[in-house]
Amino acid sequence: MLPFYNRVLGLISMLSIKLAQDDLHVVRDLELPTEDPQYLKELFAARLWGPSVLFVDSSDILPRNISIIAEEITHVNLMPTYGLNVYSMLKHNTVVLTESAVRDVERKLLEHLNRNDGRAQMTETR
Repeated sequence: MLPFYNRVLGLISMLSIKLAQDDLHVVRDLELPTEDPQYLKELFAARLWGPSVLFVDSSDILPRNISIIAEEITHVNLMPTYGLNVYSMLKHNTVVLTESAVRDVERKLLEHLNRNDGRAQMTETR
C-alpha cells in the first residue's frame, strides 16, 4: 500500500484532472423525481455525462430513487465520501459530487495537507 500522504496527493491530482477534463460536476443533492432508469439516461445525454458515472455524497444513506436506478444501470455507481479513491475515479468517466460531498472532501484534504504530525514519516515507504 502507498504511504498515506502519497494517497492524499493522488486524490488531489485525480480530482484536478477530472476538473480539467470537465468530467467533475457538482449538484445540490441526489434527489430524483422518479425511479425510472430512462430519466437518468436522458439526464446523462443532456449533460454529456458518461458513459460511466460515479455519484459521491457525504452520507452513506442515499435517496431511494437514485439507489434503485443505480442497481438497474450497470455503469452507475454510488459512493460516500469516505470511500472515494483514485481507482474509483479512474474507472468512471464522470464524477458527480453533491455540495455536501465537496465540502466534506475539501475539509478532509485541507486537514491532511496541513498536518504537522510527521509528514516526513507519512512519505516513507517501509
